[in-house]
Amino acid sequence: MVLLATATCLPSRNAQAQEIMPYDFTVLPAGTTLAMGYYAYGHNTDYRITGGPTLRDSGLEVHAGIARLVHYGEIGSIRGGVQVFQIFGGLQDVRIGCQPVASTFGAQNVTLSAFFWPYINVDSQTAVMVLGFINPPTGTYDRFAALNLGDNRVRGTVQLGLQQGFGEHLGLDLAYDAQFYGENDRAFPGTGLLTQAPTHRIQAWLNWRWNPSFSTSIGYTGIWGGAQNLNGLPTGARTETQRIRFHGGYFIDPTLQIGLELNHDLHSEGGFRQDFGAIMRVLKVF
Repeated sequence: MVLLATATCLPSRNAQAQEIMPYDFTVLPAGTTLAMGYYAYGHNTDYRITGGPTLRDSGLEVHAGIARLVHYGEIGSIRGGVQVFQIFGGLQDVRIGCQPVASTFGAQNVTLSAFFWPYINVDSQTAVMVLGFINPPTGTYDRFAALNLGDNRVRGTVQLGLQQGFGEHLGLDLAYDAQFYGENDRAFPGTGLLTQAPTHRIQAWLNWRWNPSFSTSIGYTGIWGGAQNLNGLPTGARTETQRIRFHGGYFIDPTLQIGLELNHDLHSEGGFRQDFGAIMRVLKVF
């Protein structure tokens, strides 16, 4: 039962607002608005308990949609903006060590975010961005269910991003973020108190722009920390992942882009390992 209780927080490493894509830190003119729609799929296997065994007969299929709206502005000489994310979908065909878990459908907690660039240097093609995220407990949550899209707690994240260009074609995106978790006082089986240590993440994309319309990228994500306790006892769940990512983006016209990411977990501990993941994105500039 303790192991099942950890499922409340497992979906977070499959779809997160703080997960960057290539060129996410690009400085855009004040007044610009981006509308984006995503579809994310994840095929997960091998549930590995922290400090314990790997449960081979495990699995999780993730189907998620993401709606995102970003608006860029300027206050005085400071460039920045605001954004909102909503992730929704389903977690299906779930089993942990031969033990089936009921599928779930619904919405994750909404993500509200603000950001600004403390440093922009056009000549050196350098931009530094600072972002803040808050996730109030708005998601779908049933305290008697072992698996939920929402998690009945507040989460907050601080992220630092760097975009660096090298000439006309080559570019680099780097990001670090730390996520902090409030308590869930209604964790499965309904009366538990779930606490979680902060999660840390680094992300990198190496980008090559073949022409103004088409670019390809190879990326890496590393996540560590996030050990969970239920009623003061370790659950064996945490968020330790190393993931390799590949992305291609194409502008159909200057205001419409389609993108596809494929990814694979090289290592995962304290949860499921994602054997294969895919993210499709459509971006519209207004």
